[in-house]
Amino acid sequence: MKLLKNISLPLIASLALFACERDYDAPLLTEPEYTGPSANITISELRTQTAAATEDTPVIISQDQVLKAVITGNDESGNIFKKIYLQDETGAIEMEVDQSSVYNYYPVGQTVYVDLNGLSISVYGDEQQLGHPQGYLYRTPWEDFEKHVSKDGWANPENAKPLVIDDISTINTNPDAYKFKLIQFTGVTFQNGGTGIFAPESGYGEENITDSHGNTLMIRTSNYASFAGNKLPTGKGNVTGILGRFRGTWQLTLRTASDVSDFTGSSEEGGNEGGEQTPSSEKVLFQESFGTPEKSGNYWPYLSDYKGFDNPASMFENTSEEKASVRIVSNLTNVWFPGNKDVAIAIKGINAQGNTSATLEYQVGANVYNAGEKQDLNTLKVKCNGQELSIPSKEVTGDAKQGNTPFKMTIENVTVSDNTTLEFYCTTTDNAYGLRLYNVKLYVPGSSTSGNEEGTTIEPTPEH
Repeated sequence: MKLLKNISLPLIASLALFACERDYDAPLLTEPEYTGPSANITISELRTQTAAATEDTPVIISQDQVLKAVITGNDESGNIFKKIYLQDETGAIEMEVDQSSVYNYYPVGQTVYVDLNGLSISVYGDEQQLGHPQGYLYRTPWEDFEKHVSKDGWANPENAKPLVIDDISTINTNPDAYKFKLIQFTGVTFQNGGTGIFAPESGYGEENITDSHGNTLMIRTSNYASFAGNKLPTGKGNVTGILGRFRGTWQLTLRTASDVSDFTGSSEEGGNEGGEQTPSSEKVLFQESFGTPEKSGNYWPYLSDYKGFDNPASMFENTSEEKASVRIVSNLTNVWFPGNKDVAIAIKGINAQGNTSATLEYQVGANVYNAGEKQDLNTLKVKCNGQELSIPSKEVTGDAKQGNTPFKMTIENVTVSDNTTLEFYCTTTDNAYGLRLYNVKLYVPGSSTSGNEEGTTIEPTPEH
């Protein structure tokens, strides 16, 4: 009994201690409160004030101006990279930030006050973006970002309700009223629903949705998105995202997988009544974005020295005496073929996976800036396994401000093998101003692809 009594007292004390530990409440966090100057400018007014900004020359804000806005998009899923989206009652704008996992600190629905003094408006893809004049790609360094962007109150998802639209064509009536806003498109279907995925293992996925009026919109998804490999839903449903715009082309960016909702899971349009086979998605044989090169001093890396490709560096070869380099211009990575020189590169060892025919897509631009300068994009010639491909004419001019604008070339029915080599080259006589190769993709189209009788198409392409 005495022994039991001696044991019981420390046991009771320890139980009391653990009980206290279990019941311990952490101190309450302090709700953020903004106490600085009142907002004195809107997003619409900021856009107007900085309309003189260009891709090469940003407008640095030197006035004591404060913007109040709500965060509508961030990098929670990995589909948005080093940027957030701000929206107020007058419009929306993208803000560049040199930091990952921003969503942990600035969630969607967070009201913020942005001290604009010292920040800048630059232009990318013909659209204004807020950032830092000294930052890499105008991204705001994290320390500066936290100084300039102040939270007010707790984040509330109700602050970031999307604008609901059931007719995609509505956005073309007044683009400035919709660009970079959080939009929900209702009653839409995925063209490759049930077969395709949001993005391939490398590069970006581009999938179209169609509304009940027959209008289409592209959804662009990074392979880094947590939902990139998800199968596209079937039937009708709703899609929410940031409605971006790049060189006049709309593209919707999903924030998370939950932005795709309420799909019925079946075709409501009758579908394959005639017993046609369900369309299959494309098979990508090769895709290359050329990574993110960095300068060494004042010089971009030569292609022959560069290691930052998406694919093994051993696949890439500079086959001419003159050297191509890998650069970033207007935020777009490209292989630079300098003007008035014979320059050639090869991409070797592409595995066609047993296929004998494929479609080649690549983006190309010419360095025409001044009035009177013009060059045909077919001066960047292409061979596949030694056979020269037929490339249609597309002349770009400085007068039309098409300098270094990427245009997508699509060449169908290219003969391939299990050890395919692609060659891109230009000659002194044809390449007057310099050419840029932005992306390369070789793929076998899905059965839903209708094809092009001419075998080639050209269109300006968004690369954002």
